[in-house]
Amino acid sequence: MKIEVLPPEEIKTRVADLLSEQIKRKPTSVLGMTTGSSPIKYGIYQEWIRREQAGELIFHEARFINPDELVGIPVDHPESYRTYMQEHLFGQLQTLRYEPQIPDGSSTDLMAECLRFDQVLADLGYVDWQLMGLGLNGHIAFIEPSNHIPAKTYVSQLFVENRPVHSPHFRSEDEVPKQSITIGLEAVMKARNIVLVATGDNKADMVAKAFAGPITTNVPASFLQLHANATIILDAAAASKISL
Repeated sequence: MKIEVLPPEEIKTRVADLLSEQIKRKPTSVLGMTTGSSPIKYGIYQEWIRREQAGELIFHEARFINPDELVGIPVDHPESYRTYMQEHLFGQLQTLRYEPQIPDGSSTDLMAECLRFDQVLADLGYVDWQLMGLGLNGHIAFIEPSNHIPAKTYVSQLFVENRPVHSPHFRSEDEVPKQSITIGLEAVMKARNIVLVATGDNKADMVAKAFAGPITTNVPASFLQLHANATIILDAAAASKISL
């Protein structure tokens, strides 16, 4: 695990450089995506789009996959992760050839969907390069804190503090999904490269717990300490409570 502390304005460039290195090394890479505020706030996806338009990035042979999806809403709902990815990245890429893979949270058989998605991961040979964020409670993908974290894709119960962020397109917070489909720890650890971005002083306590504290299922991100190729990109505020 490597930790890098950068000015916020340099984060998008660093992430794009790491992605470019991956694509050059392996044009057929399986690229794991993330949702949340950081890719938009810091222009991460927009920088990829800019580089593609400039001919600096080509995704023609790459495969995209998202590790999670909210349960119980249509795939075209404004708050679905499929919609998020389509609006902020997939719909703007010109060299995208293969259909991105995202769990189907609207499935009427969630257990079957978990099994199907595990097979998708296996068929792709798992993820070559995974972009991640860090939840305020230490979750990665939607692997929430728990006494036990499944190895395989599973249905996760969303913590109460994570639900309000999804509420703008619902009539009330009660309508916000209470579950997600998410990959398990096996898929995280089998990802050959992980790039996690965490910024802001509101993430400082969790950054310290996740990357300078004990490895525990109560802080899922702490398992990245065991990963062979994890790069943690922070700004000074998020890194303020760890020693470098």
